[in-house]
Amino acid sequence: MRVPKLTFAFVLAASVAAAQEPNPQAMQMQVQKIAQERPREAEAAARAFIMLIAPDRVEGNGSLDSLKARSLDQYWMEVAQLTVQFEMVQNLNRRDSVRAGLVARMFGLEVNARALQRVYRAIAQLQTSGPIVYIDGVRVDRGSADAQRGQIRTQLESLIGQHFDIEDRLRGLEVADIERRLVDVRAETQRRREKRVELVKWAVDDIIRDATRPQ
Repeated sequence: MRVPKLTFAFVLAASVAAAQEPNPQAMQMQVQKIAQERPREAEAAARAFIMLIAPDRVEGNGSLDSLKARSLDQYWMEVAQLTVQFEMVQNLNRRDSVRAGLVARMFGLEVNARALQRVYRAIAQLQTSGPIVYIDGVRVDRGSADAQRGQIRTQLESLIGQHFDIEDRLRGLEVADIERRLVDVRAETQRRREKRVELVKWAVDDIIRDATRPQ
């Protein structure tokens, strides 16, 4: 089962901005494993996460249940992605609740972007005539496919623009952290230079004491 490109389009940036070791390959393997094994606990985690980041997709045509009714493969791929993201946010929240909140908002935008991606793909596969259908909460009129694809592109541009702004805020937090650490390192370096004579003497005293200590 292939993981859509959008699934990991922003994982690296989010991980770097969240001061984590980015490992998109490991996350992709985890998503694949969940999508293939389909554990019940993953469904529960995904639904809990959806309520947090995209409450408008809990019920109705854009819900996980709606996706499940259309395609089990797509449903489990979405569940797997949400489950992995949920774990990432939970782990981050233990260290930095501000960053965790921003990353959760990013993932909420990605949920909607993936839904639009599925709609766009479905429209491309539809016949040019036929009844109106709903895909991921979007009303699809088979007779106006070109116009709807244009609308979806506009919506995606808005979502990704918002995503970029949050990512920029995360990077700003990371820059501020680096600058604070740099100030501390410079201060400690200056302190050691000023106390060089004392520090060398103390180090030599420790060596001598250790050398003369009874075995």
